[in-house]
Amino acid sequence: MKAVVVHGKGDFRYEDVPDPKAGEEEVVVKIGRCGICAADPKIYHGNAYFAQTVYDHAPIVAGHEYVGEVVELGKGAKEKYGLNVGDHAIMEILIPCMKCYFCKRGRYNLCEVHTITGISGPNGGWAEYMKFPKGAIVWKVPNEIPWGSGGRP
Repeated sequence: MKAVVVHGKGDFRYEDVPDPKAGEEEVVVKIGRCGICAADPKIYHGNAYFAQTVYDHAPIVAGHEYVGEVVELGKGAKEKYGLNVGDHAIMEILIPCMKCYFCKRGRYNLCEVHTITGISGPNGGWAEYMKFPKGAIVWKVPNEIPWGSGGRP
């Protein structure tokens, strides 16, 4: 598949990468839309306070604001997320550990040990397909919502 891959400062490439495959409790979506965040040009130019984190995880597919159509569900994903192939879904960009002080208190947005798609963890959504990894917080989006609003065209 085609994807925008960060290789370093000033080095974003549109290239072929392997298609993602769903493992246990994982979801693969065909990307419907992926935004360009204000942080993305800063990452490109090296001005984001976390740019070095991105470069340390390179090569990595960029993009952390996305919605897609479910094309593959790994074992247990259907039950865990209530999804079927053909549904629309999003995932929160922060993948919490669910074990630290904050996660145990329901404040996973403050997780001390987390990854962020397209930045410090799994590949992001500037690609044809994306995998929502095990441990991700995934939400079903009603199919009647337009892609530009988080759903269908």
